[in-house]
Amino acid sequence: MFYYSGLSRTLRQLRWVLYPRRCPFCDRVLGSRPACPDCADGLAELRRTPSMRLRGSEHYLGRLDGAAAPYRYTGLVRRAVLRAKYQGAPWAAVELGVEMARLLFGSEIRMCGSEPLPEPVPGLDRGYDCILPVPASSKKRGYNVPERMAQPLARAVGVPVVTDALTRARSARRQEGLSLDERLANVAGAFRVARPEAVEGKRILLVDDVLTTGATASACAQALLDAGAQSVFAVALATVEFPQPVGSTTAIAENEEEIC
Repeated sequence: MFYYSGLSRTLRQLRWVLYPRRCPFCDRVLGSRPACPDCADGLAELRRTPSMRLRGSEHYLGRLDGAAAPYRYTGLVRRAVLRAKYQGAPWAAVELGVEMARLLFGSEIRMCGSEPLPEPVPGLDRGYDCILPVPASSKKRGYNVPERMAQPLARAVGVPVVTDALTRARSARRQEGLSLDERLANVAGAFRVARPEAVEGKRILLVDDVLTTGATASACAQALLDAGAQSVFAVALATVEFPQPVGSTTAIAENEEEIC
C-alpha cells in the first residue's frame, strides 16, 4: 500500500481521532500544528550549519558520492531517534522523515488535517532515480525506521522508495562501542543486492536514521555500486560530531556523553 495513497491517508486520519498526532522530539500532542513550539529553540541549537554535508576528514565515506545530515545526534534529536527505534513508534520515524525533507531538500510542508505533507521540490527527481533505506538489523521491531523516514523524502524528491533491493547478507554486531576499524570489519560484506536490475545504472539516495562514522552507509554503497549502481548519496536525520579526530582504534559510542 503506497504510504501517501488516499486510502492510507484516510486510515491515518481515523487513527488520529483516537491517538492524536504527537511531536517525535518531546511526545507532546500536536494535532494539526505543523511543528512543536516547545522544541523549536532546542532543535535550532542542534542544527548543523552552515553546511549539512559530512566531511571526509571527519567521517568514513568510502565510495559514497557524499553524505548529509541536518542535526547533531544529541539531546532532543537523540531522544526522537530512540523513540522511533525502541518505543514502537513508527509514526515518529515518518515525522523525522518530514523534517529531513524540509531541511535537506527545502520541501514546503503543507498540513492536510493532522498530516504534514512534504511538497515535491521541482528538479530534484533529475538528481536521483530511487530511494533505498538501510535494511533493518533485526525483524523484531516489525518495521524499519529508515524505510519509514524514506516515505516523506520520496514525496519531496519525486522518486520511488525501493525496499526489496538492498538486504542484509548476514547479521552483524551492534556498532556502538566499536572502533572505526572494528566497525568497517563488522559491516564488510554485511549487505547484498537481492535485485540487481532495480539498482543497475541508478543514482541512489540512501536513507538511514543516524550516521556515526559512515561505516554502515559506506558498506551499503559498496554493495550497490558492485551491483551496477551509478552513484550513492547518503542522508540521515543526524550525525555524531566528535570533539576531536577519532583514531581508527578508538572505541566510538553513539551517545555523546560516552565519548571521551
